[in-house]
Amino acid sequence: MNWRFKLFLMNLAVVVALYYRWSRGAAIVPLVITGVVMLLLVNVLLLLTRTCSVSRKR
Repeated sequence: MNWRFKLFLMNLAVVVALYYRWSRGAAIVPLVITGVVMLLLVNVLLLLTRTCSVSRKR
């Protein structure tokens, strides 16, 4: 599977989960903080995984 497609799906999953919590009445400030942390974590971990798998194939 293409790593960009994986990145898109993971980011979409985080956004949908945060939207669900917001629609159920969660406070905005913790959601924003959680969203920033989760999006950074997902993006950094996926990019690190991508570079590690590329370097192992050589």
